Amino acid sequence: MKCLIKIIIALIICFVLVAGALLCGYFFIKNTYGIDLIKTVQELNALLVVPDESVVAPNKFSSSDMVDLQTEVNESVEQMITYAESNGYVINFDDLPSEMRAIIKLTDKQIGAFAETVIKQEYDNKITIGENQLGINVCQIDFSSFDGKVLFNAVVKVNVDSLKENISDAFPFGQLKGLIPSNFYISSTVLVSRDSTPFSYSVEHYSFGINQLTGEDSEDLFHTLDLLTGIGSCENLNVAIGNLIVGSLIGGENVDGLGYALKDIGATDYAFTFESDGDYFSILR
Repeated sequence: MKCLIKIIIALIICFVLVAGALLCGYFFIKNTYGIDLIKTVQELNALLVVPDESVVAPNKFSSSDMVDLQTEVNESVEQMITYAESNGYVINFDDLPSEMRAIIKLTDKQIGAFAETVIKQEYDNKITIGENQLGINVCQIDFSSFDGKVLFNAVVKVNVDSLKENISDAFPFGQLKGLIPSNFYISSTVLVSRDSTPFSYSVEHYSFGINQLTGEDSEDLFHTLDLLTGIGSCENLNVAIGNLIVGSLIGGENVDGLGYALKDIGATDYAFTFESDGDYFSILR
């Protein structure tokens, strides 16, 4: 009986020591690195459930939207968008006709298809964040009027495999690394504003979400990823996504985009319009 009691006491002591060590480790990591391991593991476990794309991007564009986009653009600018079975759709920014014949008026799905094509063609489906390059695919675009600006949302699929390579294999970071999925669905919402200068625009952070996490949990998880990899804040990534996609539509001196590319053949500006039959992005003449 005395032997049994000693064994029980020893087990209790071991349990207390292990629990104490784990608790000390938890608070050490939280205080030293600012990482709440329990919350981070919960957030990463939620990401292991691959989301249904029809749920995270219910307004996803399709191949038919690309066909409609080609028709709309080429009716104004002949052969600006071409298609070949060998390499798919190509946007011709340089070899243009002498005149833009009509206003180009595009739906949200059509500008999603356009942005995805430009990002594939000009950036090899990559977005650069600091010293990191992440894979990116546009899934959905939506926009609305907001306090004199445009509330512009893009749902994008981002591949973070290259980012995971920067994470240490040491405990507990290696264990967290194993929980990070290869792909995130990011809902990036920015505010687009402009001044009176034609083709001017600026992008500012509004909100950010990963898969089906809440905005608060998404920002907390991204803060942890920043501590592990040095990628930067979710605000920086959000603005980078916004600039990449909005830039593909509007363009500028150093940015290949639809509007600015047509400046010398008749385009005067761009406009987001909100009409009874839908919302449109237009290149004016």
